[in-house]
Amino acid sequence: MTSITGAQLQQTGGVSIGDVLNNLPQVANTFSQSNSTRFLGTAGLNLVDLYGLGPQRTLVLVNGRRHVGADILNNAVSTDINTLPTDLIERVDLVTGGESAVYGSDAIAGVVNFVLKDHFEGLQAHAQGGVSSRGAAGAYYASILAGKNFAEGRGNIAINLEYARQNQYLASDVNEFSRADGFVVTDTDPAGAVNGSDGIPDRTFMRDIRSATISLGGNILFPQANGGPGICGKDKNGAAFSCGYVFNGDGSLVPQTGTRVGLGPNGSFIGGNGTTGREGALVQLLPQLDRYSANLIGHFEVSPAFVPFIEASYVRTNSFGSGNSGPAFFQGQTLDGFYENPELNNPYLSSQARSVITQQILASGLNPNFPTTKVALTADDLASIADGSFRFPLRENLLDLGVRSEAAKRETFRIVGGVRGTFNTDWKYELSANYGEFKERTRVQGNLNVQRFLLAMDSQRDGSGNIVCGSKLDGGAGYTAVQGGDLAGNPARLAADIAGCQPFNPFGYGAVSQAAKNYVLQDTTSVGKITQLDLLGSISGSTRGFLNLPGGPIGFSFGGEYRRETNYFRADPLVSAGYTFYNALADFTPPAFEVKEAFGEVRVPLLKDIFLIKELTATGAFRFSDYKGGAGSVWAYNAGVTYAPVEDVRFRAAYSRSVRAPNLTELYAPQGQNFAPTFSDPCAARQIGEGTQYRAANCAAAGINTTGATPFDYIYSSSLEILSGGNPNLQAETSDSYTYGVVVQPHWVRGLSLSVDYYNIQVSNVITSVDAQTIVNQCYDSPSLSNPFCGSFRRDNASGSATGTPFRIVEGSLLASPLNYAQLRARGLNSAIAYVHSIGDNMQVNARAIWTHQFENTSFTDPTNSSYGDTTVGEIGSPKDAVNVNVDFTVGKFFINYEGRYLSKQSVTAYESLNSFQGRPAQNADYSDHLYYQSVMYHDIRVGVNVMKDSMFYIGVDNITDKLPPLGSVGIGNSTDANGGTGIFDNKGRYFYSGINVKF
Repeated sequence: MTSITGAQLQQTGGVSIGDVLNNLPQVANTFSQSNSTRFLGTAGLNLVDLYGLGPQRTLVLVNGRRHVGADILNNAVSTDINTLPTDLIERVDLVTGGESAVYGSDAIAGVVNFVLKDHFEGLQAHAQGGVSSRGAAGAYYASILAGKNFAEGRGNIAINLEYARQNQYLASDVNEFSRADGFVVTDTDPAGAVNGSDGIPDRTFMRDIRSATISLGGNILFPQANGGPGICGKDKNGAAFSCGYVFNGDGSLVPQTGTRVGLGPNGSFIGGNGTTGREGALVQLLPQLDRYSANLIGHFEVSPAFVPFIEASYVRTNSFGSGNSGPAFFQGQTLDGFYENPELNNPYLSSQARSVITQQILASGLNPNFPTTKVALTADDLASIADGSFRFPLRENLLDLGVRSEAAKRETFRIVGGVRGTFNTDWKYELSANYGEFKERTRVQGNLNVQRFLLAMDSQRDGSGNIVCGSKLDGGAGYTAVQGGDLAGNPARLAADIAGCQPFNPFGYGAVSQAAKNYVLQDTTSVGKITQLDLLGSISGSTRGFLNLPGGPIGFSFGGEYRRETNYFRADPLVSAGYTFYNALADFTPPAFEVKEAFGEVRVPLLKDIFLIKELTATGAFRFSDYKGGAGSVWAYNAGVTYAPVEDVRFRAAYSRSVRAPNLTELYAPQGQNFAPTFSDPCAARQIGEGTQYRAANCAAAGINTTGATPFDYIYSSSLEILSGGNPNLQAETSDSYTYGVVVQPHWVRGLSLSVDYYNIQVSNVITSVDAQTIVNQCYDSPSLSNPFCGSFRRDNASGSATGTPFRIVEGSLLASPLNYAQLRARGLNSAIAYVHSIGDNMQVNARAIWTHQFENTSFTDPTNSSYGDTTVGEIGSPKDAVNVNVDFTVGKFFINYEGRYLSKQSVTAYESLNSFQGRPAQNADYSDHLYYQSVMYHDIRVGVNVMKDSMFYIGVDNITDKLPPLGSVGIGNSTDANGGTGIFDNKGRYFYSGINVKF
């Protein structure tokens, strides 16, 4: 067990205790403030994830009791650490390994228990503020804590009021992040290459990268024949780059400038007049978060046998987040593949731009709507070019309309009431009722109404020469004929949208009229709710009065628990109907989750105080759980032993069988629209050599042309649309945990303590959804196409009738739902050393170090091969070694606090790509010219003075050496880090803060 005091949590310039916990070696940085914006509805959440096994497998408790979840659009079971009172925390205990027998479901990886102060007396005022050396990422905190002991110490009541503010932090706020640095694909490996490598790095790190496939004012790519002169350059393989043009703010169309790099037909630009993707609010490094918290805790001892107690809290957080999701965009096939592509006779298109487009299309002889397959112009194409009805693909990031931001108001109410007491000398009982309620109201600001946008893009001139929506000229007949009517089958809504239509000018950043913005943008609001009722009763004591073993009396505890949880989510009707540029989220109203449980614990002191046996104690626990639904009845149990041969040395070992019942989201989430970011097609020519030896043959067997002058090489510029949902037939997960440790406290070195603990956690029957990339990869990387993965999605035919691109995966055809089949394994060492030493009467040194070393963190998620593992040890977000060092030095009234955080090197891609694993050769040993994020050490320091007893003033600097995320990372996830592992890096840089804490 690792314990962190409340004071230690506050030795930083941050105002989120969740981020402090996420910096501990045994905690994965899965949901910190910086990378919380990776998913819909999660901006501003801070969740704890022990050993990277998932937040849903870490149980968070407050005073040993459950706390209602706050992640309604994630797992709907995980506690938002932002809802816990900073100044009221006495300490935080982190317990490794399965603890379901003691605490119930979800304690697979371990337990994080927040212990609150229950005898605080006095009035304390605490305030702090900080800002980075770049003048960004400001954060502020203020708290008042008042407590009173009464009735001669038999009662206590304390009230805590807190406010915290984290300012929005944008990449464009600082020079280092406003420029886009990163990896560009510059090479492909041939199929069958040893270790997936031809010796030439597939990716090259470059600076100031500009997109070749999208821009803020609109971008057009004119494909060039590979056998032609390559007037816009060729890549290293001889493939011709498409000629890129961008619209200026005045509507003129000019060639995109800069140095062309990468692989054709698109590649990227270095420098020039293109888009970096970091402009304005496109990339948010930290969401804005305001937190208001009120807490009450109290108890009164009527008699030792009857002590009523209460805990009550209300917390409201207001978050404003967008992450790097950016604004709405379109790229030719994003929305409808028709109206998003303007006609040559669009009245907003300048004559200069129209002339350039026409000249470029005719000169290339290729249809720009097929940039990768390079289809020759037909007679019909030439005729439509001549009469102006030809539609060309415009690619635009609609920053003109603002960034799709989520403004979420989250309210958490929790009350615990009960009685406890002591009887029969040392027997204790406790009865408690715990009710928590979480409500969320999220407003998506500036959500693009896709139907209105498509109507507005069809700009034409009426008989008087005015620019109007084409649907007004034909009464919607044209739109209806192409689109099949209203997107959700509501003719009345379509008629209203046509009547109010305002034409949209997409040519050039800043060209959109206010009227058009007002027409296509609509704020949408979704609401969610989680409730939790937990009734708990227990009796504990010992056999001191009637049975004593050689080691002492047997200790015991037993009791029962009933828990009921509900979830509710309702998206805005526009969203659920599919009108907006947002996942079409369905309403979520599952049946209640219910469980009845009985539990017991025993501690048997076998021997003590004899030769070589200072202590020998055995422990055991069980919990029987009866779940409503498919999980049924399950058992959890554990056993342990503690042996101290002498007072200075103590050995401990434990085994635990734990369970995790499927949550309501996993069971009942309706099938709905979702997206797979950073998706790449394994059958694309540039990916064909990065899989198994079967990939090329399987892609060819599926009819996909993988060789020759014009192989299939479709590139996803954004993401793949998929369907995802729940599975009501899921069973409970089970885990077996083994922990062995030793604690040394030598009496000849007073104040020194050393502990080393080995953990081995094996989770079976794991509930997981195979991700879209794995589904498609496994289809073609298996020995043949006769496998369950190939039936999970559909490809277009050779003519591209569904998508416009032959053999492209049809959007929305891939289905991902959770199943019980996977395994997880985590093994490692947790080591800690602490030393406290006083020097004279007014000097003291308090030093601590925590080190976690990972031996294994492997997931087995291939349903066709249960022994096929995927390791994360050494990958970004999961360093093999992580160390925290804290040193507190006090001299009289003055004090200095130092914290160091070390992270060993981490790979920029999957470990298996660079190294042999399970006897398998490396899959892509030449992945990039930089294969690792190098090891890093952060240094923080705080100095202050105790101006009077329990009152202090302090100043501090976090990240003194000003280390920023390396290799173009921004700390929120990137193209090589879809899981947000780069959130492990500090993205604020050197950070200054000061504060005052006064107690009266």
